[in-house]
Amino acid sequence: MNGYTKNKLDKMAKIEQVTFDLLSTLPIKKIAVTDISKTAGVSKVTIFNYYETKQALIKKVIFDHFQTIYDQYEAIVQSDLSFEAAYRRLTQFELTEMQKNSGTLNQNIMTLYASDPNFYDQVAQDKSDQLILALVKKGRADNFINPRYNDETILSIFRIYNEGMKIFSDTPDKLFSMTDDLTSIFLNGLR
Repeated sequence: MNGYTKNKLDKMAKIEQVTFDLLSTLPIKKIAVTDISKTAGVSKVTIFNYYETKQALIKKVIFDHFQTIYDQYEAIVQSDLSFEAAYRRLTQFELTEMQKNSGTLNQNIMTLYASDPNFYDQVAQDKSDQLILALVKKGRADNFINPRYNDETILSIFRIYNEGMKIFSDTPDKLFSMTDDLTSIFLNGLR
């Protein structure tokens, strides 16, 4: 790797870390590219050369965060755990991640999810669906999921849940309650 490429990657890493830190402490509307550039020690022009828009930068930072979480989800689903143990571990992991993130970060993610129809694009939806279906396959193998529920029905339940999350984006306690409700439906209602 030449010096120019290394310098660019170092700047991008700093910009993205600063953006993540700001997303964890300030509402999106209060984050300005000027704040990011000052804190990261780069010019606004540099930021726009790398990311085009503030929205593109924020989306990349959040999706990189999601990718880390997705990788851990995938490891749990692909593990030797039974369906029920894997589902419970996934649910616990998700709740732990939400609690580990600042309330501001969770709120910013939900704000973007609820307000930007392109925030969660088709590629991300497909990855999520594949992960859910891998878990469902494990559930079927363990005779945990009633075979009369086809993949589309189960994906529909998860999509309804996700749409419901948008409604409660301002009230994290209700999100935790919805997660408990989905766990109950999934573990008890699909037998």
